[in-house]
Amino acid sequence: MNDANNSEKEHNLVLAASLAQLAEDPDFIDLRRIAGIEIDLRYASTNNFMRRNLYGVFNRAFLRKSAANQLCKAREALGIAHDGYKFSILDATRPRSVQHRLWAYVAGTPHERYVAKPVPGSIHNFGFAVDLTILDEEGAELNMGTDYDTFDDLSQPVLERYHRRNGNLSDAHLKNRMLLRNAMESAGFFQHPLEWWHFDALEQEIARTYSIIE
Repeated sequence: MNDANNSEKEHNLVLAASLAQLAEDPDFIDLRRIAGIEIDLRYASTNNFMRRNLYGVFNRAFLRKSAANQLCKAREALGIAHDGYKFSILDATRPRSVQHRLWAYVAGTPHERYVAKPVPGSIHNFGFAVDLTILDEEGAELNMGTDYDTFDDLSQPVLERYHRRNGNLSDAHLKNRMLLRNAMESAGFFQHPLEWWHFDALEQEIARTYSIIE
C-alpha cells in the first residue's frame, strides 16, 4: 500500500510540474483564453474509459501556439457553417506520465491500437493534438454515432461509408461528423483515421521533433 501511495504522490508531482511548465511557456496557449469553446477534459474526471481521474491537478487544456491558432480558425469556420454551435475540448496536451497509464491499461488488449505507446509518444504528448466534439445552441453534444473514446470500428472515419450502408450509422451521424471534420480540416488539422474526435495539427514526424511534455 505504501508503494502505491508513493507512486501516486510521485505521479501527482510530475503532473503539477507539467502544469507549471505549460502555464509559463510562451509557446503554449491555455485554451480557456479562446472564446467560443468549452473545456470538458475527460481525463480530468471519471467520465472516461478507465473511469479514473488521470489528470489530477493537471486540469487545464493547452495547445502549442500554432495549433491553438489553427483551432481559432476552425472555430470561426464552425461558426460560419452553423451559428451558435461551439467546440467542446475533450483532451489537448497530455503529459507522457498519463500516456504510460493509458498504455498500461490497454496493452495486450484489442484496444491497444487506439492508444499510442509512451515511446515515441502520442502527438497529444507534444502539444499538437486535440480531441473535441460540437455542442449545439443548448449546450448538448451533437450525436456522432458513438461516444468519445468508444474503441470500436463505429468510431473509425475510414469505415463510415461501410457502417452507413449497413445502417449502423445514420445520415445525421455522418452530417455531424462532417461538420466537425470540415471545420478542423479547413484550419489545417489532420483527421485521425480511427477516431472521429481526434485531430492533429502537424504530421507526426514533424510534431515529434518538438520537446515532449512529461
